Amino acid sequence: MKIEEYVKKWVEGEASEVLEYLAAAIIAEEQGLINVAQALKTIAMEEAMHGAKALVYYGKIKDLKEFIKHRIEEEKEAARVRHEEASHHDEPWKTLFEYTARDEERHQRILEGILRRLEELSK
Repeated sequence: MKIEEYVKKWVEGEASEVLEYLAAAIIAEEQGLINVAQALKTIAMEEAMHGAKALVYYGKIKDLKEFIKHRIEEEKEAARVRHEEASHHDEPWKTLFEYTARDEERHQRILEGILRRLEELSK
């Protein structure tokens, strides 16, 4: 298998594991198993770092500022789509779409602040 194919499958697998561990952590928290939830979150972050390091070694992010600019647009679009989707669904989906749309908007603002800081540092 070519390294490109392996890295793609590897990262997809790690991302899937991250989401599953975090979902299990949510259930553990709902059941009052706080220590279990924290352990699952720690594992999720470690799995995320495995995939992230593979992407770094593969050279996926070539320019930090360009990456941030791209992510700003992606977060903006994700928020727009989620708000739109919320208007077509009843609870509990409506609330989930709205909640995550607001998170995407917050991510956009955070990234815009990071981009401003990076631009200041490069002057």
